[in-house]
Amino acid sequence: MKIVTYNIQFGLGKDGCYDLERIASEVEGADIIALQEVERYWRRSGNVDQPALLGQILNRYYWVYGPYFDVDASTPLAGGEVKNLRRQFGNMILSKTPILSSRLFPLPKSALRQRHNMVVGVLEGVVELPGDGALRIYNAHFSARSQHDRMTQIGSIRDTIRRAPAEGGAWTGGHAHSLWVEDGAPPPMPESFVLLGDFNLEAKDPEYDHLVGPRDGDHGRLTSKEEFIDTWVAAGHDENEGVTFAADGLTDDAQAMRIDYAFVDASMKDRVLGARIDVAAQGSDHQPYWVELDYAPHG
Repeated sequence: MKIVTYNIQFGLGKDGCYDLERIASEVEGADIIALQEVERYWRRSGNVDQPALLGQILNRYYWVYGPYFDVDASTPLAGGEVKNLRRQFGNMILSKTPILSSRLFPLPKSALRQRHNMVVGVLEGVVELPGDGALRIYNAHFSARSQHDRMTQIGSIRDTIRRAPAEGGAWTGGHAHSLWVEDGAPPPMPESFVLLGDFNLEAKDPEYDHLVGPRDGDHGRLTSKEEFIDTWVAAGHDENEGVTFAADGLTDDAQAMRIDYAFVDASMKDRVLGARIDVAAQGSDHQPYWVELDYAPHG
């Protein structure tokens, strides 16, 4: 199974052009695609519905969209009618197999006075696996402005991921009334998950320790079942290697860093077959991060 995560910067490429076709070409072929900074009805990107357009381009995929940012963009018309539009910003999951259910979770945010600080969130999708079974996908976008916010956001995501299997799927049990019969069997809420997206932090930052476990001198990382597994490291790379974002482009003097990740739970560590950063991609100020998992259901 191939999974890619990509902050698409609303389609604005390194050449200054908006091009969703280019974005699609840079992720097509993955089994599961997680996109961040996908928007609806912003002037800068042409007042278009980007999720719908990406869905049309990548029309062999199922998709869901989670707008954690949502404000009014409506226009009053002559005669008193209203053209209702919502200006939205959020995450998108696309999958070659059905997305059985989805939920959107806003993440904690501070009301900063000195700098712009937008609400962010994590989109959960329960993806059907070929043959049998399902996998939870969490597509996250963390705060770029506040380390304090990122710490609390990690705690919020941990709690969401921990609670989900006990809570069950979008519904549990049956319903006696015939009006609900079309819902069929309750969708699953599996134990295994992948948490990926734009975390806006580096491996040297204290937030990374809260994700994967703290360092303990010569003993390296101290991890438990509660810690997340960084697939980049599990695939054999050093945690301080790699560049998924460079403030001034991919140049030698750029502020280059790895801030886009895919984490798995401890039970999936041995399923990580490989990981790579597509340094040739031009569709955004980020680079797509690909991970390959041995994830055919067992037994």
